[in-house]
Amino acid sequence: MLSHADFLPALNLLIEGFNSWLQRLTPIDFFTIFWPLIIFDFIRSIGKCLILLAHLLYRKLKPEHYVAQNFSPKLSLIIPAHNEEKIIVRAIEAALEADYDQKEIIVVDDGSRDRTYELAYPYAKRGLIKLFRRDVASGSKSGALNFGLLFAAGDIIVTVDADTLIERDSLKEIVKPLSNPNVSAVSGNVMVLRGEHGANNLLVKLQAYEYLVSLELGRRFNALINTLLIISGAFGAFWKKHVASLGQYDSDTITEDFDITLKVRKLGKRLTFADKAISWTFTPETWRDWRRQRIRWSRGQIESLWKHRNIFLGGKFDLMLILAAYDMVLMDIFLLFIRLGWFIYIFIYMQQTLLYVILLSITIYLTIELIMLLTARALSPRKTPLKNIYLVPVMTLLYRPYYSVIRLKAYLEWIMQKKSAW
Repeated sequence: MLSHADFLPALNLLIEGFNSWLQRLTPIDFFTIFWPLIIFDFIRSIGKCLILLAHLLYRKLKPEHYVAQNFSPKLSLIIPAHNEEKIIVRAIEAALEADYDQKEIIVVDDGSRDRTYELAYPYAKRGLIKLFRRDVASGSKSGALNFGLLFAAGDIIVTVDADTLIERDSLKEIVKPLSNPNVSAVSGNVMVLRGEHGANNLLVKLQAYEYLVSLELGRRFNALINTLLIISGAFGAFWKKHVASLGQYDSDTITEDFDITLKVRKLGKRLTFADKAISWTFTPETWRDWRRQRIRWSRGQIESLWKHRNIFLGGKFDLMLILAAYDMVLMDIFLLFIRLGWFIYIFIYMQQTLLYVILLSITIYLTIELIMLLTARALSPRKTPLKNIYLVPVMTLLYRPYYSVIRLKAYLEWIMQKKSAW
């Protein structure tokens, strides 16, 4: 173990060696070594940030105008609930307080074994909501949603998770884009409030960071270039006629929101992102619960992609849908193996400069992550202080790599056909 007296000379030697290696590194050598990082991370991420910032400036100069300014069709807000006694009251009250005249609220208690129904019943008794109870759980969120659809009278269906609270103006905001006849569904903007049991620990803060970057950059960019494939079940809006014509929600995947989005997208219309339609969700606050959630998400993703594999054959589907599907497979699945192969390559063939390669890779990834965070904050309608900037190294070096391992585990479970449930 190095003593304090030996540490500084060793650090200086490392820095000198690193600088010397950088000076000898030609552009061709740099690309040969770091091509996965350059192509899949740097160019894509920084390019996305630049395009979104340019679009933000454009919208400042030329604000978006919707087709119908007084567009307010009847809306059915469905809240599926399974053992949600800790949050169901707040979810109902948030929905009631939402400023939208033509709305009905439908709560489906999907076989809860706690006090979910009991706590929701007073609101139903006063005629404020429609409350339905299934004595036996359907076993999936899709079953609860389909049950709610049977009693929905609205032209537009809005789904909200029971652990998600919508802001007062969110219903107005999420409905606005549907005034465009070319838009069939809208994704709301989901932000993290705190953990499931009120905690605000490191994991919850990392998820809040992740949601910010994922929605403000990823979902916003995909909506801009017409490659959006996910309308979050936590807060999303659809035309009821489209959902009904597609056979409602299927129970053969565990991510019913991704599945129904792909079905709606096949109709050939646009999906969009309403950044001002804000909801606040409660996230897992233990790593065990987080892993369970993310395995379910990743497992459901590959299930739905396989189910809708006819998209990859092209034919009758629009080009942007096909490109979006291929891009998702490349970035979320194949890239896991590309990065693994790249790491094995540099470990075997670049042992003498391995430390330098790792140091430069970390530097580049930290730079990308910082730029992404700053851009996401600039785009977000909620300009919160940059208290989470200290999480950049944690997100880059720990959270994202660990999430890659979890996704790989989920894909392997799907291959082995291991059962999963809501």
